[in-house]
Amino acid sequence: MIITFIRTAVFYFATMVAMRIMGKRQIGQFEPTELVVTIMISELATMPIQDLDSPIVNTLISIFSLVGLEILISVLSLKSQSMRHSVSGKYSILIDEGKINVEEMKRVQLTVDELMEELRQNGVLNPEEVRYCVLETSGKMSVFTKEKAKKNSFPLVLISDGKPVKNNLQRMEITRKDLEKLVNSKYGLKIGDLLILLYEEERITAVRKGGDFCDG
Repeated sequence: MIITFIRTAVFYFATMVAMRIMGKRQIGQFEPTELVVTIMISELATMPIQDLDSPIVNTLISIFSLVGLEILISVLSLKSQSMRHSVSGKYSILIDEGKINVEEMKRVQLTVDELMEELRQNGVLNPEEVRYCVLETSGKMSVFTKEKAKKNSFPLVLISDGKPVKNNLQRMEITRKDLEKLVNSKYGLKIGDLLILLYEEERITAVRKGGDFCDG
């Protein structure tokens, strides 16, 4: 009994440390990799508690190896936009300017019933009331009604972590060269100098990599 208690305590604290290293998030906000690692850690932690012959060290190595892989993937995702999209996916605009994007719903395998359920959970009974509906990478749905969003359009991220966002450039029908000229003429900077560049109805918001907003 004492051995079981000790082993349970060891993996309780080991799991807590592992989760703290990974960072604080609610379950619904986990990225796919984080959710996979969390499930695997919970499974690994229970095995040596039930099997007293299973070496503790081996399980601890497995747990912190998973945490190390998760941290590595997070670092690579920060440096590589394609890596981030491969691991975490991209948000999907399901309702854009009051129009339901049927093709995007098919792509993310979302049924009409599921869309209506999500809208109801966001306090909307009729999709006609919605101006924008976005399926976030976390799996949650962001809903903006026409009444609340009547003064704003959906902002497009043109630069993220110093790199152009190709899909949004294509949506606005501008090239990388056009973007370079815009950033240089307006702020005297290069694309790589910006943390983020947002475009919203002729309004542009730019943030330097140091976190300061650009004037211009």
